[in-house]
Amino acid sequence: MQQDKLLNDIANDRTHGSTDLALLALDGISKAANATDTVLLAVFQQRMQSLIRSLQSSRPSMVALNNLLERVRLPISQFNSRDLKAYRKLIIDHCAEAKSFAREAQSQAVIEMVNQIKPGDVIMTHSISSTIKKVLSRLSKTRVHIIVTESRPGDEGKVLAAYLVALGMRPTYITEAQINLWMPRANKVVVGADALLEDGSIINKCGTSLMAMSARYHGVPVYVCAESFKQTNSNAYELEQMDPGELKLNVAGVKVSNWYFERVAPDLITKWIH
Repeated sequence: MQQDKLLNDIANDRTHGSTDLALLALDGISKAANATDTVLLAVFQQRMQSLIRSLQSSRPSMVALNNLLERVRLPISQFNSRDLKAYRKLIIDHCAEAKSFAREAQSQAVIEMVNQIKPGDVIMTHSISSTIKKVLSRLSKTRVHIIVTESRPGDEGKVLAAYLVALGMRPTYITEAQINLWMPRANKVVVGADALLEDGSIINKCGTSLMAMSARYHGVPVYVCAESFKQTNSNAYELEQMDPGELKLNVAGVKVSNWYFERVAPDLITKWIH
């Protein structure tokens, strides 16, 4: 089923940020609403609510996924007509509205972040984020240099480095182990976020805290560029642990840990750009 494939694709994605995955989920919900073969409204409602809730819980570290899909789930849960076509249209319209809202919020964050960058800046970044990609795209014709981390085990840094080269830039690519070695050459750290907690901390790819701690030691400001819909009025969070097999260590007796996300303390963050 297409819905099962959508859930699987989002749950197992290792290369896209939370905004991209939320937009993919909204597209999938809209297509599912348009493709249903049931003529019973109650069955249709149950299917759609189940799909949305499953998508919301598929990536617990990504608040954007939950928040943007809630902009669809809440209004359709209050639907009180018996018109199936009207219900279908309501889902599709709210998916379109949520996507428009997300893109506008992302555009605003990108503009604000670009305004913080000056010619000659050397920027270190970690993992991959559609928002950060758009920031760097706007900087591609300016005199800035980008230091990209490998971002194991998904190696998102390779994808980002190739993207920057395609834009005509010449980034430096390093392992996370070299962060502190290269930090004195940077004058800004710019990262995205998968969640912004109430206390000002963020959830992002493991390795972000190491980068932020090194930045603080060397006096380099840390900017978090993330849209407002990634914010939550809570300090509770659930971190995702992925398949240990991704680390490719097949030695009996060794416990392999593969946490993907971590909390970055607010005192390590200079400014949230949104």
